[in-house]
Amino acid sequence: MTILFYAPLETFYRPTGSGVYIRHLLEALLRVDHRHRYLVWHGCMVKVPTHLRLFQPPPQLRERVRVSVLRFPTRLFHHPYFRTFLLQVGSLPLADWLFGMPQVFFSPFYPFLPHRFGALVLTIFDLTPFTHSSCHLPSIRWGSSLTLLWAKRAKRLLTFSEAVKGQLVNRLRFEPSRIVVTPLAADERFRPQPPEVIAKVRERYGLQRPYLLFVGTIEPRKNLPTLLKAFAPLTNSLPHRLVLVGAKGWGWEQVAGEIERLGLKGRVMCTEYVPDEDLPALMSGADLFVYPSLGEGFGLPPLEAMACGTPVLCSDAPALPEVVGDAALTLPPTEVAAWTETLHRVLRDEGLRESLRRKGLERARQFSWEETARRTLHAFEAAAAS
Repeated sequence: MTILFYAPLETFYRPTGSGVYIRHLLEALLRVDHRHRYLVWHGCMVKVPTHLRLFQPPPQLRERVRVSVLRFPTRLFHHPYFRTFLLQVGSLPLADWLFGMPQVFFSPFYPFLPHRFGALVLTIFDLTPFTHSSCHLPSIRWGSSLTLLWAKRAKRLLTFSEAVKGQLVNRLRFEPSRIVVTPLAADERFRPQPPEVIAKVRERYGLQRPYLLFVGTIEPRKNLPTLLKAFAPLTNSLPHRLVLVGAKGWGWEQVAGEIERLGLKGRVMCTEYVPDEDLPALMSGADLFVYPSLGEGFGLPPLEAMACGTPVLCSDAPALPEVVGDAALTLPPTEVAAWTETLHRVLRDEGLRESLRRKGLERARQFSWEETARRTLHAFEAAAAS
């Protein structure tokens, strides 16, 4: 069987979100699958930037893995009206002809090129563009709507959590048998770091004080104004800083305004992008990892923090409780007073933090990319057979 794996080059090398998923899933699939052939389509780049290199399969797999770049204007492919056109002509065998009749077409997120004969498998990251529409730009909501239209044609849908599967079944009436839950995992580099490594990274970022850590794109869905309001009353009694690691996305101005309004300029640090190699040490050095998100498809940063031995406090919004289990503290995402009280309690109680560290390390070990790949492979085979 030949599996066409769509991995847009610019996304494949992105250090967060979809890029992490695409890269780790592909690498794990090639470790666990010893039968099928793969065509990795890096797709829709007019010109490959010099800093982005094509995926290189291990030498022993090069007979089974081929890499392809299909070049046509990126802006055209991403334009909503062109996506709608592709949806309307979805029965044409365009992709079958371009890629030599693969049995499975796998797309991690975008609506796929039209095809007739192969089985389509799509990943649904989350449904927050519909459950929290005000937290997303119109372009995201539009693209998500088109993805769901394509999902009606897919033989199998992948999600990262039972929470999203339940939303697909209960809200959108998808058949449960077509949905396969494929939980994610922390990369092996996320593990407790030696004290000397932590000390060097803390010095590099000027973190002399103890600190709380958030990692993720700064956007409305992450609910950072609640965290800032909860943190502000603690600045007179605790020495901690709040460190926000992540790109300044849509809605960053609201977060910056809240920092100014609450007088937190000296106590909140925004690092923006942090190199991958620094993240495990930043997580390991934090007294607490905080994640007040309004909704997730999975919630990988809290799991990565637990893998580093860092205690976690996160919201109880879908699908975070499913990820952290009883190894973290969870709270309703918008109850500011509860967040203030719990932050104060955890930061004052070393015994509680130590208990959370132990539980978190054990919880993180229950997830692996190999298991993600095995479940995904089962979905590919079931789709091709249906």
